[in-house]
Amino acid sequence: MNTLRFFILIVIGPIAICGNFEFNNVRCLVRDRVFLDFDYCYLRSVNRTYKYLSLKTKLHKLPITNTVTNAQIRMRENKRILYNFDVRFDACKFLRDRSNVIVNWIFQTFADFSNINHTCPYHHDIILDKIPVQHINNIIQTVVPDGRYYLNTTWFVDGIPRADVMIYFTKS
Repeated sequence: MNTLRFFILIVIGPIAICGNFEFNNVRCLVRDRVFLDFDYCYLRSVNRTYKYLSLKTKLHKLPITNTVTNAQIRMRENKRILYNFDVRFDACKFLRDRSNVIVNWIFQTFADFSNINHTCPYHHDIILDKIPVQHINNIIQTVVPDGRYYLNTTWFVDGIPRADVMIYFTKS
């Protein structure tokens, strides 16, 4: 009988435990103000259960035809390489074929709340509108281990770094 209880706890235990995602901070840094500006970049907490991220990039030189992005996810307390992720990808090519699995996973966290849903060229501003914590929690819940992280993305247009977006988050 004790063996049966132990087996049930092992099987049911991991299924019942769900992680929670929480935004801690967001920073949007402009490297080239002649090329772009951020109209806004913020986190909002409407109540205890509804929190979201929004940002709008005002592009001054259009169209955008050549974009490379460098994305890094790092665990803030731990510098072990196991919890670090660093990838550089051609954003225009990725939007055509979506072949990079990890980049596609990151893209899914904001694709439904953004106007970045077509291939290059871009003739408009970039908007991420009210990405809710609950949506991201559903995507990363089983993939990301618990901890404090930051996502740092550097956006290059025509080989020149134009902006950085850093998102600090906790998964517990």
